[in-house]
Amino acid sequence: MNREQHLVIGIITFFLYTYFIYILVKISTDAIVLGFIAVVLGSIIPDILESPKNWMHRGLGHSKRALKFTATIFAITAFFGLFSFIINIFSIFYIISSFFLGYIVHLLADATTEVGLPD
Repeated sequence: MNREQHLVIGIITFFLYTYFIYILVKISTDAIVLGFIAVVLGSIIPDILESPKNWMHRGLGHSKRALKFTATIFAITAFFGLFSFIINIFSIFYIISSFFLGYIVHLLADATTEVGLPD
């Protein structure tokens, strides 16, 4: 997949995530803007870390291990974010979880290609 496809998938997923979160917790506009920037970075960072010069570029940053790790970090930050709005640090968790959401959807999109993700 190319960078533009990863960005579109990441942005669509971000808006769905933000809509769901907004129903539960009223997010500030500043947090949404920073979350948007974070998801854009998360959506392209795997290809920045491992340049897609050929189909063999998928190393540790594009692996199933990386997917499990980023999914775990996303789940933890999203969970703590939902329960941290009481003490006004929700934005930090929301922004971090947005970054890892972008990374996750990048890896999931790459997993659907012929090459897939290495172990």
